[in-house]
Amino acid sequence: MKILLINPPQTFYPDSESPAGSLPLGLMYLAAVLDKAGYKVEILDAFMTTSTMPQKNGNTLTVGMSFSQIETEIRHRSPDIVGISGPFTSQINNTLKVSEIAKKVNPHILTVVGGPHVSTIPKEFLEEAKTVDIAVIGEGEYTLLEIVEHLEGKKLLKDILGIAYRHQNNNDIIINDKRPFLENLDELPYPAYHLVNMDHYLNNKKIGYRSFQNHAISMITSRGCPFNCCFCAVHLHMGKKFRAHSAQYVLNHIQHVVDKYPVKNIFFEDDNLTFDLKRFEAICDGIIEHKIKIGWETPNGVRADRLNINLLKKMKHSGVISIFVGVESGDQKILNNVICKSLDLDQVVEFAKNAKQLELKTGAFYIIGFPGEKKENMQHTIDFALMLKQKYDVGMHLFTATPTYGTKLYDQCKKHNYLKTDLSCDLFGSSARQPLGHSLIHTEDFTPQEVKEIAKQALKKYKKLSIINNIKNPKKTLQTIYRQPQLLGKYLKNLLS
Repeated sequence: MKILLINPPQTFYPDSESPAGSLPLGLMYLAAVLDKAGYKVEILDAFMTTSTMPQKNGNTLTVGMSFSQIETEIRHRSPDIVGISGPFTSQINNTLKVSEIAKKVNPHILTVVGGPHVSTIPKEFLEEAKTVDIAVIGEGEYTLLEIVEHLEGKKLLKDILGIAYRHQNNNDIIINDKRPFLENLDELPYPAYHLVNMDHYLNNKKIGYRSFQNHAISMITSRGCPFNCCFCAVHLHMGKKFRAHSAQYVLNHIQHVVDKYPVKNIFFEDDNLTFDLKRFEAICDGIIEHKIKIGWETPNGVRADRLNINLLKKMKHSGVISIFVGVESGDQKILNNVICKSLDLDQVVEFAKNAKQLELKTGAFYIIGFPGEKKENMQHTIDFALMLKQKYDVGMHLFTATPTYGTKLYDQCKKHNYLKTDLSCDLFGSSARQPLGHSLIHTEDFTPQEVKEIAKQALKKYKKLSIINNIKNPKKTLQTIYRQPQLLGKYLKNLLS
């Protein structure tokens, strides 16, 4: 039995953020469980590759292997099962294309797809994806293991929890009961680092990618989100209950990658890294006590109201390089009543003040264009973001509300006819990845064009403040450029624009 796990190429649109990526962690966890069970498994990362330059197709840019190269790889490796990652709705067309190629190579290959998009709308996905045999809903490690056992004749499909598939006789879509989420994440082996080329991922000069820190990898230490933000679909894929690796597991994991590979920086990609403060502090304490020389960041964002000055000091001592927080709105009423995020903006300001005092690099995520907002509410968010930048040098990362399938935001938009066109994968790609206001939502209070203009004007003001802050804080600016030399071009561009 041979299993090939594929991370498809990704397509980017005009004004998208630059391509960036790291280890295919989802596939590496799947591979680790299969490998531990004694199966022959390989990983083909067709996105993060240096073998092919990005390919232009009209106004889009596809980064990764060409589909002809992927076909050659599948033929050469001759797998019995091809498992394909479907990370985002905006990229699902590439996932489907890989499944078509697998069936072209050998119609008997069992094709399996998992990920957030598939987990949210499994029936609709399989109705469209004629070359996908099984959709995995939710966590996939032990589901995929049982699918492999099914192909060996050891298990019936109807008995595998957390999958959708077609009935053998009439092609009706069958959705099995959900698989309970893993309670003890520590039972999972480390991601299968030995099945990928780590030298490639630790090279900060990858073709076609925005460079991050040198010798950096991503790591996920927890799953699940108990919060109720209207725009987020994470709980549909990973559940609402917060589940986490123990602090000792995380510390052992960090020590493992530092000892075995030249890892110098870690991006914690958790959705709720600081939810369990006792666990989080124990991780910081362990890094300090064991003198693990590592830098780390929180690119997914953490809650500002969890970070008092004493914890920030500990984070700095343990090697934190930058801290990103999710603010979403600078209007307290919108936060409370529209986004449903329990966050006090005064605590965000307190965090920013303390972080500046400790000379920590910070950034914040904001979203505008929610139904229920008016243009003046959006301006409150812009004003709040610019105030944090001017006073405390907090980076502004501005996005527009995207109605992802399965979210409260999506349901509201459909109910009130706020979407003037049917959502397609291309529309998600040309909006969700856009940081400059490419909105899909049209309400009685604003148009997508008005949201875009608000974002455009905000960016102009933000660039001016960035230049002023760079000049006022030359030491901090030089330190940032030293760690991330690719930012020099951005700084110069802002200065000359």
